[in-house]
Parts: sequence; C-alpha cells; structure tokens
Amino acid sequence: MNTHYLMEHVSRHLHTLIQRYSASWDLLEAFCARADLQDDHMGNVLKDYFSLPDNSRSIPVFVSLDQQAVYASIPAGKEIFLLGPVTFSVPVNIRRQHRAHQIDSGLIPLIPVCDFQEFISDVLLISNLLCTRTISEEDLLRENCIQPLVKYYLEKDHTAYIFENREICKLHNPYDQEFREFTSIENGNIEELQNSLSEDYPGEIGLLAKTPLRHMKNRGIVVIALASRAAIRGGILPETAYSLSDSYIQKIEECCDIPTVLHLFHSAEYHYARMVRDHKKEISDLQVLRPNKYTEECKTYIFSHLHEKICVKDIAGKLNIHANYLSELFHAHEGITITAYIQREKIRLAKNLLTYSKYTYSEIAAYLGYSSQSHLGKQFKQLAGMTMYQYRNKYGAKYF
Repeated sequence: MNTHYLMEHVSRHLHTLIQRYSASWDLLEAFCARADLQDDHMGNVLKDYFSLPDNSRSIPVFVSLDQQAVYASIPAGKEIFLLGPVTFSVPVNIRRQHRAHQIDSGLIPLIPVCDFQEFISDVLLISNLLCTRTISEEDLLRENCIQPLVKYYLEKDHTAYIFENREICKLHNPYDQEFREFTSIENGNIEELQNSLSEDYPGEIGLLAKTPLRHMKNRGIVVIALASRAAIRGGILPETAYSLSDSYIQKIEECCDIPTVLHLFHSAEYHYARMVRDHKKEISDLQVLRPNKYTEECKTYIFSHLHEKICVKDIAGKLNIHANYLSELFHAHEGITITAYIQREKIRLAKNLLTYSKYTYSEIAAYLGYSSQSHLGKQFKQLAGMTMYQYRNKYGAKYF
C-alpha cells in the first residue's frame, strides 16, 4: 500500500495535516501541502488521550479540542494516523471533548472548515484500506457522535408518554383511516381520498414537535413522504414522485402559518392521486403489459436527461442491452415507442415551464434539447393541440 500517496490525497482533499505514528507514538511521517498550517506538536498533546484504554480499539476515534478543532485517530495495524485539525461547516456533536491548554491561538484562524460527511468518508477510506476489519459509517458515528444515554432517555420518555396517555385516555387515530387514505392515492381514487380525509375520530394525530407550527410542518413532511411512496406503488416513476415530494416539503419549510402548511400537504396528496389516476388511465387505454425492469430503468434515464437530446442507442448502452431489443420491450410494456415517449415527456415539461415560468419559447426549446424553437413548436402543437403562445395565454400563471 502506498501510504504516502494516500496521506497526500486526504490532506489535499481536506486541506489539513495528516501524520503517521508508530504504536508507541513515534512520528514516522507527516504531510500537509499548506505552508501556513504547522501543527506537529499536537501529536504529543493528544498522545496520552488517544492512548487511554478506552481508545484501544480498531474504530477511529474523534476528539474535539476546546470545541475549536477536531482530530481523528485512525488505527491501522501497528500504526496510527492522526488527521486534523478541522472544523465542520455545520454543528456536530463530538462525544470526546478534551481541554488542550497547549493549543496555539495562532492556529485557530488557519483551521480548515470542511463538510462532516467528507471528513468521515476520508477517515473510513484510510481505515478500510489499511485494516482487515471493515468499519462502517454507522460504527464511526455510534463511536464518536452518539451519546450512549440517547437510547436510554428515548425509552424513558416513551414509557412516560404512554403512561400519561393512558392516564388521560388519550389515543391516536386508528390505522385503518390512514390505510384508506394512502390506498386511495395508490389507486388514484380522488373520491376515496376525499372521503378518508373527511372522516372524524375521537383520537389525535400525535405530538410531533413542541411548537404548533413545527408540529404541523413535521406532520406535513410525514404525509408527503407516505403519499409519494403510495404513488410509486401506484405506478408513478420514483424520480417523479421524489422530486415532487422535495418541492412540496421545501415549500412547507418556507411557510409561516399553519393553514398554509395544512393546505400544502393535502394538495400534495390530491396531486399524487391525480397523477396515479392519469397514469392508470394511460396504461389502461394502451392495454400494456406489466412493468418491466428495463422499461422502468429506461423511463428513469429519460426523466434524468429531458434537458438533453436523447437517443435510444445511448439508453440501451447505459442499460447494457441491444437497442432493438429495448425498443421492442418498451413498446410491448408501455404501448408507445421510446421516441414517442420522450416527445410526450418533453412536451409535458414544456407545458409546466409555459405555465409556471417566465422563460421564453427559445429558452424552453434550448433547455429541452431541441435544435430550434420551431422544432419544439411543431411537436408541441401536434401533441397539445395548440401553439405554445396559445397554451401560455390560456394556462400561464398571471403573477410571479
């Protein structure tokens, strides 16, 4: 193993120092491409701390010095790698806090700020390349970030919560109502959804946060997540369902009042139900076969590349099958050619852009990978039954 290259790679990625020690904490090698970051003495500061019996294990250990710098000690056979200092772009709870009187105040402004996920990825890279035991991200987080008493307090609070609810005869709404609600979305049945949402029960939703607004937002996020999965079971492309879920949840996070949040997540449920209803009608009219792995992957590829010029040959290459076989398979299962499906999805996206954006016709054409505005206009009129100008004039939002 070329450990020097590995050290250089990680150091340049995180813009920090990495040092390699023997099992007895004799410095073997150090690397840092930054001339302004000199931190050799911290190995001696942390030597005793990392040598404690608590840390004689194969899992890397993080330590925070005065909550100003984080280091990672990474066991690697008979050697130890010391990575750091770093700070993180978002607050992260580090279990082991160490008071370091020797920390150089001049070092603090030079400490690089990095993404926590990138930091643990590099720690795992070193650990799993140089050790026989595979360390997972879960192992790393449990050892360094999760307080041991978290589970105890969770169980304690849960027990108290159940006891209190029993004392005051407080119950949640029955599951069968929730089942009907999301089954109606899966079936694309608008009337059943409306009926399930209008049902009345003496129970309660449950407390999802300490403030009413945050409670309603959390409730909305849960409902939208469940609705998106119901829509996927109903036949909606996962990427379509997930992206719509992201949009609704982001909008909910921006809300400042409870009625708007309530309106948004119920709107999402109806939105998903209508999508499933329309999808089921399409496949019913076409009398297509059951979904196929390759056709689903093909549709996912098309969804992700609608802003490009899409060729059947490229899709087949991505799926590692012959283009003619993919075309025949897609037509048999979807009742439409791949080219026609691509055109339909591009026009569907064009309709959304004409309705909800201020992009010009030429900008929309360029975004969707058309060679010209007239090329898009011709296909749009053929599939939509009107010109882009007529469509925007009829359905376009009047305010932005």
